Formats: sequence, structure tokens, C-alpha cells
Amino acid sequence: MIPSLSVTNRLNSNSRSHSHRVKNQTSDFLVIGSGLAGLTFALKAAELGQVTVLTKAEIKESNTSWAQGGIAAAVGETDSWRLHEEDTLIAGAGLCNPEAVRMLVQQAPAAIEWLAQQGTRFDLSASNNLDLGREGGHSRHRIVHHADKTGWEVERAVSEAVRQNPAIQVYENCFVTDLILSEGECIGANSIISDLGPAQFTARATLLATGGCGKVYDNTTNPRVATGDGIGLAHRIGAKIENMEFQQFHPTTLKHSQLAGFLITEAMRGAGATLRNHNGRRFMYDYDNRLELAPRDVVARSIEREIQKLKTWCVYLDATHLNSEELKHEFPTIHQRLLEIGLEFDREWIPVVPAQHYSCGGVVTDLQAKTSIPRLYASGEVTSTGVHGANRLASNSLLEAIVFSFAAAEAVSQESPGLPPTSNFTPPHVIPENEAIHIRHALQKEMALHAGIFRTNEGLRKLKTFIDETSIAYDNPPSAPFSAYSAEARNLLTTADYIVSGALNRKENIGLHFNADNP
Repeated sequence: MIPSLSVTNRLNSNSRSHSHRVKNQTSDFLVIGSGLAGLTFALKAAELGQVTVLTKAEIKESNTSWAQGGIAAAVGETDSWRLHEEDTLIAGAGLCNPEAVRMLVQQAPAAIEWLAQQGTRFDLSASNNLDLGREGGHSRHRIVHHADKTGWEVERAVSEAVRQNPAIQVYENCFVTDLILSEGECIGANSIISDLGPAQFTARATLLATGGCGKVYDNTTNPRVATGDGIGLAHRIGAKIENMEFQQFHPTTLKHSQLAGFLITEAMRGAGATLRNHNGRRFMYDYDNRLELAPRDVVARSIEREIQKLKTWCVYLDATHLNSEELKHEFPTIHQRLLEIGLEFDREWIPVVPAQHYSCGGVVTDLQAKTSIPRLYASGEVTSTGVHGANRLASNSLLEAIVFSFAAAEAVSQESPGLPPTSNFTPPHVIPENEAIHIRHALQKEMALHAGIFRTNEGLRKLKTFIDETSIAYDNPPSAPFSAYSAEARNLLTTADYIVSGALNRKENIGLHFNADNP
């Protein structure tokens, strides 16, 4: 029995026992993933036809639900989309697609309005306007939020809207094993549904919205479902994938045995919290004139250097000089979670370390969210839209999910309904689950050692050899009962290979990628 993995345990099945009752379903549009990107597309596409949503856990279990800070939008009186654009381009270190960035920032106010129409409750100021926070890399207060659990509130609103929409059918606990490629086009997905067994879903357009890959590392802010499934699915049908070396490490996650990886939102630094080293010194003065509000790559590297320099296990976030009641009002979730482990952030410094948070690379898409495979679209963290470049600006991720799902929903209306033929679906063989447990733990450890904030050629090459040798186990696996946990391990290995290969090929230190051996 694997602790805390009820989803994957529910998805264990004997493929032979289900082979006589494969479920087949055709709809107009197929969505893989139930975060903000997937559900936004589902709601918009439902205006055009029937939509099927597949999610490997429960509908609300996604990276979206864990997002604390908010959504960036230039809606303040002293702000403009041009300033938002400039901040995004600066954070991206010259590798952004300017067209994608402009599309993102210009549509931000409309995205906020649409979310409000779905029932999202954003915080308001005393004057009844949107209460706007500020985060690292932003030149203005422009973070629209719901306290310190914006993602949870957004996911609540859109998932309720989806459940009430008769044109949308949701399959929970449905693990997608592979995309279906026929005559060079993606026409759907093969899956295993808990309690039902194998199922084949076809559609005239498929949206990949599987989210991130944080579980490739041992220390991440991501939930258990973030196993790089979309990267694995896209890779196996030959979709173009890029920039996976740009893994964003959030600078401030809690360092505590009882709550490891718990994110302390950047908005706390925006509210005035400062970073101090083990000696109590405010060390960001040594690294960047933007101090605690520098972009995430800068702050995370600075923290890591400080930890290494002083040979300590963390640095500290100091909010003790700020108004106690205002802090508790603005960050109620953080306040409550810290209290549960005996920490009062208005009286004590918070021990923090960087942890993997977001993948800035992924499946390559254009401005219509089209991938390199006909009929396959993608949106959200699984993609490389060109918006983030070498480093994502804080609170642009939820915004990106909405804007590019809007674009996808508009584009899919042009897809013809006729589909090429499908082949019979036989669930894939995977390695035994006990082997997958060992592989996942070993991979996470090696990735943390050699593909984290600081990298070296020697470490990356060693890691590449480990990935190549370990992946051989999936070439000819034994005939074992299907296990989603084991299938996830295959996707994690694929994802890790893209990260490491990208890092080895990137010969310049830029944004989130830093190799000590680069000139």
C-alpha cells in the first residue's frame, strides 16, 4: 500500500479483466485536465458543442487550487497594459514571444471580468474597487486576488459552472494513458477509468491541459497530481516540446518537517516582508537593487547562495514589523497553517527555502493554442506559449491559462467533424508498482541534486545517464496489472529527460537556468 496516493490506488486495474467492456465515446471536444485552463476551455467550447473532460483525480485537484497570490491585470488607475507588458518581458530575460505577451496583457482585464461572471469572488478595497496586491517583478499594484487562496476560489467558481453545464460531461479518476494519433492527427485519448476500466474518447479537437511536473523533484509546491503527464503524452505522439530547462523555483516555501513545500506567497513580500539570513541580516542588498521584489529567479538564486555561504538550512521571511491585523486579514490561510505548527508570523520569522514551483517550458503552441500536431491544442502550465520566456512573472500563470483557453475555444470551431479511423485500445503494460516507487524516489533525489537552481555539466551528464538507464525498464515491461502510479513514473522520466537535455544544450546562463560551467 502506498500512503497518501488514494487516486492512483483507485486506478489500479487488471487490463485483461476489463478488455471485454471498453467504453467508447465521441464528443465534439475533449479536454484532458481539470485546472483553470481545461475548465475555461470547456465552458467556452460548450457554446459550440458537446464537451468531455477527463481528469485523473477529482475535478478540483489541480495546481490551480494551490495558487495563492492571484492574477495579474492592469486595471489600476496608474497602470496600463504596456507597463504589464514591460514587466513580463523583463522577467522573461529576452526569450519571450512579444506577440504572445501583448495578447496576454491586453486581454487580462477581460479575463478578470469573465471570472467574475462565473462567480469568482475577488477581494475589494474600502472604495469597492478591486483590491490590488503587488508581487516581485511588478512595477505596479496589479494582482487581483481572493485573500491568499485565489486559485482555490477560481477553481471553485469554474468547476461549479462546469458541473451545472449540460453540454459538459466530466469523468473523474480517469487516467489518460496515451493520445490517439491517426493519419497524423490527434483524434482523442485512451484511458483507464476507476471502476470502469479501459475507455476510448474521440473528438474533433483535443485540448491538453494537464498542468505541471513538480513531482519530478523531491521538494515542490505542487500537489501529487503534477507528474508531467502532458509532457509524456505529447512526447509519445511527436509533438514539439521546448524550454523545459526553465523550471521556476519559488523563493519562499516553508522549511518545516510537518509542512514541507507549503508556499509562502510572494504577496507577503509585496506587503513589506523582508528576507534575513541566519545572522539576522537583510541579505538581498548584496544581490539586487530591487531587493525582495526582484523576479523569482533572482530571489531564489540569492537565497540559495546565502544558504550555501553560511552553511545553514534556510533563510527567514520577516513580517514581524508589519501590521499584525492587516497581515492576518490579507493572508488568513498562511496564518492558520503556520499556527497549526506553532508559528506566529507576526511574532516570529518564518524559515523558508526555494522549491520547484512552475514549469516555464512545455508543449509548443501558437497564438491559437495549436500544437505541432493537427487537432491537438494545449493550454496552461503544460505549454510553452512564449509568454514566460526564461522566467515567469508572478501571477501571470492563471492569466495565461484563461487567455490561451479562450484562443483555443475560438480556434476549434474551425475543426471539421469527420475523424480518421481509430484502432483497438489495449491498456499499456507498465512496470510493477514497487519498482515504480523506487524509480520515482531515486529520480526526485537525483533531480534535486543535479537539475535544481544551480547546475553543472558533470551533474547533468550523470543525471542524463541515470534517466536513460532507468527508462529502459519501460521498453519491455512485464505483464502486470495497470498502475497509474507506475504510468506516472514513465511520464516523470520523460519530463526529466527534457529538463536535463535542455539544460545540457543551453550554453548561456539566462533566467531560471544557471550552469556553473557556462561562460
